[in-house]
Amino acid sequence: MRRTIFTVMVVIGLAGTLLAQLAEQAEAGEHTLPNGSAVHYHIRLLPPASFPELPPGVKQQLVLRHCMIPQTYEARAPENVIHGAFERKGSSDWAVLCSQNGTSALLVFFGDAVEKPMTLRAQPDNEWLGAEYAGAMYGSAWGIAARSADTMHGRQVDAFDHDGIEDAHLERSSVIHYYQDGKWLARASGDQASL
Repeated sequence: MRRTIFTVMVVIGLAGTLLAQLAEQAEAGEHTLPNGSAVHYHIRLLPPASFPELPPGVKQQLVLRHCMIPQTYEARAPENVIHGAFERKGSSDWAVLCSQNGTSALLVFFGDAVEKPMTLRAQPDNEWLGAEYAGAMYGSAWGIAARSADTMHGRQVDAFDHDGIEDAHLERSSVIHYYQDGKWLARASGDQASL
């Protein structure tokens, strides 16, 4: 009898974990802004299953890490999962914001090493908040986008031959991460000479 109860509890626990990885979730709370005002926030978190374009190996790594993908307050479709040639020209790589236990990390999966993602940076989910104009409820203001080499050219015309990752605090600022010679370089978006 005890063994049956234990088995049922294990099955229920596994089912709960599986459902958590398949269902949309939310993180909510109250946060104090730099100006001292307290705001309520609600951050939508989507499971990896919401992104059918993800390769199986990347999706598996996200599920194993219990990642949920935070959506910005202005999201109209699933976002913060991007594809590009981030390692080198012609590579097939992915970058994902992964939220776990109230902290999000920017993970990069190179196509030839999806089992070893790199973490570019991490921060609390509620560190960058924003809201629609005149909105009372705040949400995540962290977004990522692929930037093609031709949009990054400045004075160093031949310096960029593959994609970069735009890491943005919506409506405020952004940084472009660019992988070169085995390391990540960063520059403020619009700063053509700092890489």
